Amino acid sequence: MASVKIVTNKPGAAPKASAYADIKGQGRIPYGEAQDVKVPSSMKKATARGMGAAKRGGSYWSC
Repeated sequence: MASVKIVTNKPGAAPKASAYADIKGQGRIPYGEAQDVKVPSSMKKATARGMGAAKRGGSYWSC
């Protein structure tokens, strides 16, 4: 008869969070903190440049 193996081991503790990235042989790099950023909410007409300008008609709406 076939049997089913049931794994009942409990997983170990999860690693703790750190405030830096530790790159082996290169040192530590601190993580940046979250900052509020101004997000534009208005639309304006912008000029397209390059090869795609002909496809878009020379201008497009951007925010």
